Amino acid sequence: MERPRAVTVIGWVWLIAGILFLLRSLLDLVIWRMLQPAAPSLFAAVEQQSPQMSFLRPLFKHLATVKIIEAVASAGVIFVASQFLRLRAWARVAVQAVCWLTLCYIVSFAILWVGIWTHMTAEPAAGPMSSSYSHRMIGVVGGLAVCLLFAAGLVTMIALLRGSRVRAAFHPPRSSVSSR
Repeated sequence: MERPRAVTVIGWVWLIAGILFLLRSLLDLVIWRMLQPAAPSLFAAVEQQSPQMSFLRPLFKHLATVKIIEAVASAGVIFVASQFLRLRAWARVAVQAVCWLTLCYIVSFAILWVGIWTHMTAEPAAGPMSSSYSHRMIGVVGGLAVCLLFAAGLVTMIALLRGSRVRAAFHPPRSSVSSR
């Protein structure tokens, strides 16, 4: 039985995404290690320029841990995607779980995105960090459009993974051998 095209596409999408996210996490970790000694002065400058961005301080305090978790999760996605392409039955369920988790992340990010951008538009800003109301609204709409596009792709993947054709590829029909 030939592997369905949906399995190939979904597997390669997650394999490539996992590799790119792993590389990005490792690069971010290296850059953060180099910038970490200057972090307190960078935080002070950002908070002085944009006090509404002070909520990012706890994230940056634990950024190394966050990046290590991202790298481990990316390595897990790479492994799951490679096993998915080999038609391991458990990998279909695992890829489906990755899709659901990523969908939850996208929805959470969209909520955060709207919160940040509408907060920025509610307070008049001054200085080099300021931008017009219309530019900030373009940021909100553009970010939501990207989130919606990713969410649509994930929902499509989930639907395909639950489809009978993909499921059948992971559970090939057993040959009927009569025992006499």
